[in-house]
Amino acid sequence: MLQIYATVRRKFGLGNEGRKDMFKSIICIAFGIGLGAAAPAFASSDETLKAAIAGKTLVSGKAQLKARKNGRLSGKVGKNGDVKFEGAWDIRNGQWCRTIKEPKNFAGTKCQAMTLDGDVLTIDGTNGPTPWQVK
Repeated sequence: MLQIYATVRRKFGLGNEGRKDMFKSIICIAFGIGLGAAAPAFASSDETLKAAIAGKTLVSGKAQLKARKNGRLSGKVGKNGDVKFEGAWDIRNGQWCRTIKEPKNFAGTKCQAMTLDGDVLTIDGTNGPTPWQVK
């Protein structure tokens, strides 16, 4: 960092009076570059997670949900896998976000912590973590 400062100071004929201001500017530029480089990585990981799940069937016990590429989520849930499920899904900021239309008593949108390890998607829901096989 000091080498950059010295080079700029020599090139533009600056004395020591502008040292603090220049050093602050260099720090701000370096910090800004670092933030800019980090932002696309998060979006990219969301896209990677979506690609791994989209078009696949999620299975947990007798429950089966189809996570369509267009964001639609449908299937059967419940202890016996006999409750109709309709809604939508998305990945936002590394979280599983789902909007439930049916069953109506669970209707609404919620984003939940999730992990994807190989072909197992674990969603941290109201009743704790639930593993779903991604097929």
